[in-house]
Amino acid sequence: MAFDFVLLAAGQGKRLRPITNSYPKTMVRILDKPLLEWIVEGIIKEFGPQVGKIIIVVGFEKAKITEYFSKHRHAQKIVFVEQKEMRGTAHALLQAEKLVETLSFFIMNADTFFDPSIFKTLNDNSKTPFIVAKREEDASAYGVVEAEGGNMVGLVEKPLDARNKLINTGTLFVPRGFFEFARKVKLSKRNEYEITDAILDFAKGSKLRVLEFASYWTDVGYFWNYLAASEYALTNLMEQSIEGKIEEFVVVKGKIHVGKGSVVKAGTYIEGNVFIGENSVVGPNAYLRKGVVIEDNCHVGNSTEVKSSIIMHNSNAAHLSYIGDSIICENVNFGAGTKIANLKFDHSQISIKTGEEKVGSGRDKLGAVIGKNTKTGINVSINCGIFIGENCRISPAAYVYNNLENDSNFKG
Repeated sequence: MAFDFVLLAAGQGKRLRPITNSYPKTMVRILDKPLLEWIVEGIIKEFGPQVGKIIIVVGFEKAKITEYFSKHRHAQKIVFVEQKEMRGTAHALLQAEKLVETLSFFIMNADTFFDPSIFKTLNDNSKTPFIVAKREEDASAYGVVEAEGGNMVGLVEKPLDARNKLINTGTLFVPRGFFEFARKVKLSKRNEYEITDAILDFAKGSKLRVLEFASYWTDVGYFWNYLAASEYALTNLMEQSIEGKIEEFVVVKGKIHVGKGSVVKAGTYIEGNVFIGENSVVGPNAYLRKGVVIEDNCHVGNSTEVKSSIIMHNSNAAHLSYIGDSIICENVNFGAGTKIANLKFDHSQISIKTGEEKVGSGRDKLGAVIGKNTKTGINVSINCGIFIGENCRISPAAYVYNNLENDSNFKG
């Protein structure tokens, strides 16, 4: 039996800005591969000839998705449909209605990351409708699935009693008639048409099994979720591979991936697990601790230490820098001695400020996010939990203690 797949990929992901200023959240990369690509390839690998169409609902920066996947090796299976107005997830789903032809189909939020074993779970259970749930120790930020006898009976958004609950992962297997429930959804308090309302109505008249997924899953909502997903992939999904060059007198512990054209220079100490993309230079005498991803065309140089961080394409920290628990976007250049703090004196939880809202990360070690095309002068210090926007210029010896908007010229 063939199945169509609807992947909801129209949103921006505002909580991930400045990372998502210029491309949608579904194109955020794990091991240099977009979230959306992990899903597409997982579907093809598991379902093979059973795949009817993979329908990607696009919206924000749609060209970044359509151009990328139009050249993909599985492009013949992929079709696109646009959600022209951001009016909620039920509205996004309805854009795909005319393209879905199979009797039953899958719906997936394409801005989440999970262990690829989920696709076998989906295939093994593709007989009757289900919703995939994940047990979370703290479910206060999610929609909680209520079940009786293995079937869904309720869905509560951000409940007060949120300890050790099953949450909605946004993955469903439903009959084509589910579109009727999506069409009947009323505007929510957020002024959106929410797919959760359609799920609730469907579950009132039909059995919707609750399928608990026991392996890794995360909503890549905030940048610390992004870092956690990256570390999971480094530990569990990355394969050892050395296509570039590792010079003599380099110490490597743990797994490592070194892409084509990349060089790890003498005196570098790598604790692993570490991913280095193509045409990048590491060292001499660099120190890469666990959980590091360095994408293509980067330079991490002499006496620079990197820990549990992602450094995106074309970025450089060539001299005497420290980068911990941070995300460095594309085309960023660190002046010599630029350092990012990732730990408070009292070891308390680090919070971030987004607009007027303050959000606790649940972590005592967390650095900063540096937007693309930003440059720092020598000996710049950046406080923990800071967002620095795109195209910023930070003067030598400046101390950055508050968020900086795009295009800031900060003298300290």
